[in-house]
Amino acid sequence: MWILREPREILEGLRELSRRAGAPLTKGRKKLKEHYTITGDVISYSLCPRQYALYRVFGFSPSNPSQEWYGSVAHRILKRLHGIYTRYGRLVEDREELYRLFLEVERSMEAEGVRASSEKVREVLVEVLYAFCRLFGKEFFESLVEAELRLVKELEHFILYGIVDAVKSQGESYEIWDYKAMRVPDPKEPLGRLKLERYSQQLFVYGYLFKERNGFYPKRAVLLFLNELLYSPKEKCLMVVDFSKKELQERAESFIEEFKRVVYEIEKSKESNQWALPREPDPNTCRQCDFRWDCEKFKDLEEL
Repeated sequence: MWILREPREILEGLRELSRRAGAPLTKGRKKLKEHYTITGDVISYSLCPRQYALYRVFGFSPSNPSQEWYGSVAHRILKRLHGIYTRYGRLVEDREELYRLFLEVERSMEAEGVRASSEKVREVLVEVLYAFCRLFGKEFFESLVEAELRLVKELEHFILYGIVDAVKSQGESYEIWDYKAMRVPDPKEPLGRLKLERYSQQLFVYGYLFKERNGFYPKRAVLLFLNELLYSPKEKCLMVVDFSKKELQERAESFIEEFKRVVYEIEKSKESNQWALPREPDPNTCRQCDFRWDCEKFKDLEEL
């Protein structure tokens, strides 16, 4: 039976094979290109280079991965809802049936050692998913043509990689959608504006990758803030990039240059093993970090 591996796992396996063989696997001792993603690498590094290094480079695991649980359960249930609609042509609109799906996914997460941080978090997620079915429902799933689309583009020094949560067809055009299991950041706060800018960059990069794969841009790239569904009309829960506008397509190209710049910084940090603290720390990121007690930035936050 073939098992689909993530590109990062394949690279690590090749490096281990090269180490055991005592010789490079490529001619001319060329360096294997790294895979970098907009969320797991560029945004994570921008939030905190030090935390990025400890988790992504040195392999430490979060002691209480509540964020991982919340996002993973939400994504897995949405994928199952799509599967039920595709196979049986019906929506899951009954709260009890949705809760049974939730329990099935939750048990699979527990088998992987990832659990909810509290009963309150579980209750909120169930309500968020029920709100999604009620507000989007048939209109969303009947136009959904693919879930978890993998997008890859080889650049000069590294490979750009991303997974789009959903692709919807709109006549002869397409929309790409991504989910964030959180509320919309507050644009009135500096950190809120910074996060919104990063998520906007994510949509531009996904649009670029979609174009490189298919030869044309999607009509729209949409980011859905799932938790906002409990508080706002569905239109207020969306961040949208309209790629029918030529200037936004050009902006996507410019974001790839910004992506390259951040990757270059990550590579320099790896070579020097110097991982700086962020100038503007995100309080939520800091409070959930396992390494906060040995961090000057966290001490400064606690004193505020």
